[in-house]
Formats: sequence, C-alpha cells, structure tokens
Amino acid sequence: MAFRINDMCVGCGMCLKVCPPTAIMGEPRKRHRISAAICIDCGACGRICPHSAVLDASGRRCTRIRRRASNWPRPIIDYDRCVDCRACIDACPVACLAIHFNQDNADRRARPVLAPARKCIACRFCALECPAEAITMKPPSQMTAREKLAMDGRPNP
Repeated sequence: MAFRINDMCVGCGMCLKVCPPTAIMGEPRKRHRISAAICIDCGACGRICPHSAVLDASGRRCTRIRRRASNWPRPIIDYDRCVDCRACIDACPVACLAIHFNQDNADRRARPVLAPARKCIACRFCALECPAEAITMKPPSQMTAREKLAMDGRPNP
C-alpha cells in the first residue's frame, strides 16, 4: 500500500525532489498527491515533509527527520558478515551504493560502499534485502568513528 498526502500539504515540493520513482505530482503551493501505482514505499517523502503531511501505508503521520542535521539513517555494512552478493546494490532505488575494490593483497574483495552518502534516502531497502543481515541502519550523528569508516568501505581499524 502506498504512502498518501493529507490536507496539511502546502505544496512546498520538497517531497518531489526526494522521491526516487517520481511518484509524487502537484502544482507549487497546492496539495500534492502520490500515485499508488508508482510509489515504492521508501518513505523518503514522509521523512522530508516539513508539515508532516505524509501518511504511511497504515495511515500514521510520518515524522520529519532533518536531512542536513545528519539524522537520516545510513547503512553500516559489517564486512565480516557481507557475502559480496550485491543484493543491497540492486535494492537501492537511488543508486547510492557502489562497489569498492579493496587493493589490499590479503583481502581483494569487492565491497559495497555508500557513495555518495548524500544520495541515500534512508529507505532501508539495502538492509531488508541483505541475505547475510550484514547491513544495519543508523543516523551518522549516533555512529562511532569506526562505523563512519566502515560506511566508506574502509577496513576496520
């Protein structure tokens, strides 16, 4: 079931900019609407809406999470558990995951990395699709230094 926009919408257009499949339509300063046939249920529109005008599939009002304040959850990949299947990359609707080829002679694995991080819409699809449960989501403001390095595909210190 798709997300919906209620009467609180003022037509600011922020949801339009973040929707990966362009499922949101509307005129500036008028209530927008979401096409259920196109919506992929990523929830980015609800996280960005400054007026809490987006309802999730259960009819609950989505809470805004300030994107610039580093509060949008980002994927953290546990490379000890990762099986290099690339399911996370295929699941990402905004192509913010890429392959990083490790140049270390002891470990020449191709690892998924968040690149560039600013494209991530915190949809959690990568974590949901990971068969090895190697991906967790956490806001950067709550990450340890080690987790921030791992987010960039660097080996654990």
